[in-house]
Amino acid sequence: MHMDMWTLCSNLLVDIGGGRVFKGDQLIPQNPMHQMVMPTDSARGVAMTCDRCHSKMQSIAELLLISCDARPVSSEDLSPFTKSYSRCRDEILDILRRLSNLMKDVASQVSSVAAVHWHDISNCIQDMSDFVIRLVECCGHIAYLIAIDFPDCSPSQAGIIDRYKICRANLDIKISCTRLKRSRLHDLHSQFLVDICSNISQALSIMTDVCRTAGENASDSSDQEQFKLCVKSVTSSTSCLIASIKCFKSHPNSGHLGRIVAFCDPVMTASHALVTFTTEDGFIGKPAHLTADAKESQKSILGACMSIVSANVQTCRSVRDLAYDVMNARHRERIALCTESMDRASSQLQDIIMSYSIDDASSDTTSSTVSSTSSR
Repeated sequence: MHMDMWTLCSNLLVDIGGGRVFKGDQLIPQNPMHQMVMPTDSARGVAMTCDRCHSKMQSIAELLLISCDARPVSSEDLSPFTKSYSRCRDEILDILRRLSNLMKDVASQVSSVAAVHWHDISNCIQDMSDFVIRLVECCGHIAYLIAIDFPDCSPSQAGIIDRYKICRANLDIKISCTRLKRSRLHDLHSQFLVDICSNISQALSIMTDVCRTAGENASDSSDQEQFKLCVKSVTSSTSCLIASIKCFKSHPNSGHLGRIVAFCDPVMTASHALVTFTTEDGFIGKPAHLTADAKESQKSILGACMSIVSANVQTCRSVRDLAYDVMNARHRERIALCTESMDRASSQLQDIIMSYSIDDASSDTTSSTVSSTSSR
């Protein structure tokens, strides 16, 4: 019997083999008297990367895995595979291979106290996070394709809003603003600011396109006006933030940094309000109708993927702790345990995925029946 999703969710909060419990973003050490010291700015940068990647992976897992929302997943990375079961399956297998190599690379790099290259580790953590997010999207989508191919199941009904697309854009804005708020004066170099502005602009563009299309298709005139006003609110506050960033680039000082920080909160508030409105039940369509067997197949895939997310989240936390406490061997041991957990979960996910077979033509019509080598 597969673990229920609440159990899988709680696994994210339990430190693998470390004797610690996490409550939200707070770390409660087993020995509260132990003082952790950050050795270098490079290590601090790694810790910030770990926090950011951990937050993004967990947030997207909540959107696509824990919710068990039976809908197709739409994203730019996933677009080549949305109508091909076999290509989506092959992409999952390739991602699992790459993730395994990345985690082993991280474990190898932190094995020696004297030879820790924080910049390389930071790049590995970022790549690892990107692959996990893509894996979550692929698993969410392939779980949907498999589930609706069961007998007596019907596909989801699209609404005027793509819930995942708008929530993902909101998450990108939140993460970018949080990075700005937590940065020190010397962190805000030119390339960093360019990247932040680019990320915010891309997310805002997605929100604008989604809301414009939704407004054109909304049946109620008041809803049409609300979509326009939501976009106007986010655009106005974002324009103030971008202007503050440009001012800081020209004259970097603490006063202009304070201006950036001041405008981050209105941007996040407006973005959150937009998402709250646009993801009301009347706008997002209806999830697929699934039988009990179909739901079980969906949860088995999402559950195995959740275990992989958990292993990678714990790796981020362990690397972050190591950056603050580089002499502590326990953190290295935890990273090794995460690698083992990742390998077990990957094998489980591969076995589940390979036990199903769908003709690619049926991915378009959603009319054929899933054939599985496993008993149902």
